[in-house]
Order: sequence, then structure tokens, then C-alpha cells
Amino acid sequence: MLDDYEVRILRTLQHHGRASTQELSEAVGLSASPCWRRMKRLEEDGYITRYAAVLDGKKLGLRAFAYVQISLIDHTEAAIKTFGDFVQGSPQVLECVSITGDSDYLLKVVASDPEALEAFIMKDILRLGVVRTTTTNFVLRQIKSGGPLPVGEPGV
Repeated sequence: MLDDYEVRILRTLQHHGRASTQELSEAVGLSASPCWRRMKRLEEDGYITRYAAVLDGKKLGLRAFAYVQISLIDHTEAAIKTFGDFVQGSPQVLECVSITGDSDYLLKVVASDPEALEAFIMKDILRLGVVRTTTTNFVLRQIKSGGPLPVGEPGV
């Protein structure tokens, strides 16, 4: 169980990952040393897995975002490993989750434009030899992205 200070540390870091120890300690109401020790413990215990910058894809020339549903031909260890290795090695794949329903996986993918996305699906994903079908949904407008996890929220 997390105590109130640890919850406050996690909430603050989700919004301000570059906060100094002093800024963090002021935000959560602890002195710097205990705050630093708690933050380090949260890192060591795996509550904090990494720190990262959030980039603007459009400014980087990435204008085509899509969700791609994937159904595999079969579910042998070899097919799952082939697909998993491909996903891990593909920078265009931002997220991959195993899902219930008609498809096996849901990918969040990015490309410079719709044509590049089509090429990635046709030339890379479908040529793996383990994918039966794909269904692609283009993102028209992103309304919310990468929101903070609801740490310590009642009812969650």
C-alpha cells in the first residue's frame, strides 16, 4: 500500500517528471531528504518505471496515427514470437496490447502520412507470414493522450 506522501509524489511526477527534489518536496509537503528517499524507493519497487519527454508528433512530421487490429493465422509459440519480435523492433509501433474479441492484438502506429502507413501495413505487417487480417482505424483528431494514471483516486 502507498501512503499519502507516496501518492502525492507519484501524482506530481506524472505531471512534472523533471521536478527537482526541492520542487517535489514542496509539492508533497515533505523535506527534501525524506522525499528523495521515498522517490528512490518508488523507483526501486517498480512504481516508477522510467522518465520520458513527451514529443509533438506533428512537429516531427508524423501526421498519420492509427489503431490496427491484428488477427494471427494461428496461435503457435512460433507465430506469437515472430509477431512479438516484429512489434518490439518496429519504431512505428507505439503500443501493442493483446485484446479480447475478434482480433488478437491492437497496435497504435504512426507514420509520416497515410501512404507510409499503408506501406508499413502491407510490406511489413502482412508479409510477416503470421497475420491473417488487419483492420485499420485512422485517428482523425486526438482528444486526450497519455493522461496520468489515477493514483489514489477513490473508486478506481
